[in-house]
Amino acid sequence: MSTAKRKKLARGQSTVEYATVSAVLLGVGTVGWPFLVQLLNALNTYFESIYYVIQSPLP
Repeated sequence: MSTAKRKKLARGQSTVEYATVSAVLLGVGTVGWPFLVQLLNALNTYFESIYYVIQSPLP
């Protein structure tokens, strides 16, 4: 096999690996998005309740 053909095959393999990794990352990001939104809403509610307790007047 010639050197040029080896480089072309190696470049093809790296392109396939790059496409696979990109697809996995985008897939995980798309699937994980609703969970992330719920997590941020829960954290927002938690911190709002802490600030409510801190700012509430003492009896």
